Amino acid sequence: MARAYVLIYSDRMGSRDEVREFVDGIPEITFWRYDLPNTFYLISELSADELSDIVLTFNRKRARFLIIEVGSNKQGLLPKETWVVLNRYTREQKLVRQ
Repeated sequence: MARAYVLIYSDRMGSRDEVREFVDGIPEITFWRYDLPNTFYLISELSADELSDIVLTFNRKRARFLIIEVGSNKQGLLPKETWVVLNRYTREQKLVRQ
């Protein structure tokens, strides 16, 4: 199942164009978008661990970065198109009563 992730990276990783070119070349990322500095929204069936391993192959300068799965508890001021993508690929957290 495809999930939404946020990739946040420091300037040391590269320019937006360099990171965009890298992200665009990863076939396991089926969709990506950006509208904030140093941030990409990624859609993939991979886990955050697997995505992180791929980013590490590009991140030769050992720049700081964070990949986090988008959950249902989210809010912010983003373009409507971004919310459509993030909401479509957010796994709903189900409460389990014992």
